[in-house]
Amino acid sequence: MTGWVLACGLVLLLRADAAAGEPVRIGFEPTVSSAKAAPDSSLLVLAASSLAEVLPRLADAWRRGGGAEVRFSFDATSRLAVQALQSPSADAFFAADREWMDWLEQRAVVREGIAVAMAANELVVVVPADASPLATPAELTRFPRIALAGENVPAGRYARAALEATGVWAEVADRVVRGGSVRGALEWVARGEVPVGIVYRTDAAAEPGVRVAFAFEATNHPRVLYWSAPLSASRAPESTDSFLRFVVSEQGRDIVAASGFALVEPSAVQALPSVAVVQAPAVASAIRLSLMVALLATIAGLVPAVGLGWLLARREFRGKALLSTLVMAPLVMPPVVTGFLLLSVLGGGTPLGSRLASLGLPVPFTILGAAIAAFVVGLPLYVITIRGAFEAVDPMYEELSWTLGAPPRRTFFRVSLPLALPGIAAGAMLAFARALGEFGATVVLAGNVEGSTRTIALAVYTLLESPSGRSTIWVLVGASVGISLLALLGFEALSRRQKLHLEDRHGH
Repeated sequence: MTGWVLACGLVLLLRADAAAGEPVRIGFEPTVSSAKAAPDSSLLVLAASSLAEVLPRLADAWRRGGGAEVRFSFDATSRLAVQALQSPSADAFFAADREWMDWLEQRAVVREGIAVAMAANELVVVVPADASPLATPAELTRFPRIALAGENVPAGRYARAALEATGVWAEVADRVVRGGSVRGALEWVARGEVPVGIVYRTDAAAEPGVRVAFAFEATNHPRVLYWSAPLSASRAPESTDSFLRFVVSEQGRDIVAASGFALVEPSAVQALPSVAVVQAPAVASAIRLSLMVALLATIAGLVPAVGLGWLLARREFRGKALLSTLVMAPLVMPPVVTGFLLLSVLGGGTPLGSRLASLGLPVPFTILGAAIAAFVVGLPLYVITIRGAFEAVDPMYEELSWTLGAPPRRTFFRVSLPLALPGIAAGAMLAFARALGEFGATVVLAGNVEGSTRTIALAVYTLLESPSGRSTIWVLVGASVGISLLALLGFEALSRRQKLHLEDRHGH
């Protein structure tokens, strides 16, 4: 417990903002032989995921002309903005809207007025490649789900603005499922998990599994612009400036246009309206859903965990090592991989998933999916603890029961199970704590749906993408840490009780 206290204290200390920094030197001013910056230095560029095709092409062309190597980190603009604030190693930032660039300017991460609009995009509605066509926003109301990027991801905000402008948002708001980025929403549509989505045209063109149904009118939402700027913490400011100037040069603009983006003239980016950042998710809803999902997963796992724990503790059979390995696999596999495998088995386009949906039990983007994900990732800890509880029970008691004529089944329920009960309860507490913190498998299988699957972990993830969400994050973090610590205290108490219970039985 002391380790937990020290860890929490360290987190609080690291949360303090830096009080001072080095002088800022950024900008697009002419520099001397910037392409010949330190030969061993490469640039690290944080860029919106929808630029994942074009920016490497620009970097290759720049490097062939004598520029330095460029490394990229592609993600949602909202998450990258937070990384840019906290990371001293990034050199440049490419955002999919002006809102987050302004947010960085306010924190002196980017110098005010230095950002440049380098490309434009178009918001389109996509459907699976083999789906029936649709032509108007009004037709979106007939779909049970619509895939959008996250609330504070630019593509998600633009999509909401377009749906509001066309008058269909109120009717479809409760059917929206959110991907972490525009690429996440696109992938759901391409896999057939969601029948329709709203993404950028360039992303749709790069995905053969979808086709564009129609594009929103430009007047329905603020223009989709991409902004670039050097970061104040850049270790190679001259080389960074050189690369950013190349992006907006004639050669760079040709590459941008060839990748499907629209070109931007300086006069076209003045006084553009911004899109309001979506407010923070409901704290009470996230806590309630977390407790509900963790409880469902713990209850659902009780019988299989007891059965597997007893089998692995008391029986020797061919394939025991394989069974144990399969049960423990979710403990070592990345949770996102576990979620992908579950989606591949239980997704709407699979035989089992379709069968469950026909019975009124759809799995993706439902609380059932969240509970299944939590159940699978928590099962290994459940089984490990219960297996240990049964192994701690002296087989002498079971053998004595058999000699008195009790059949194995009665011996299990009247002797083995009562002796292992404190350990089983400890396993339940540990599995509950693990399910409470589940994130990766849940976001892949169940999505991030407000009021349906957005647990504490997903709510914190969403709030990290909101400039105004920092205070709410600490409320959720406090609730999560408090509940988890209580569960772990319960685990420790029950484990101690199991040990004392068995020692008392042995007469020690």
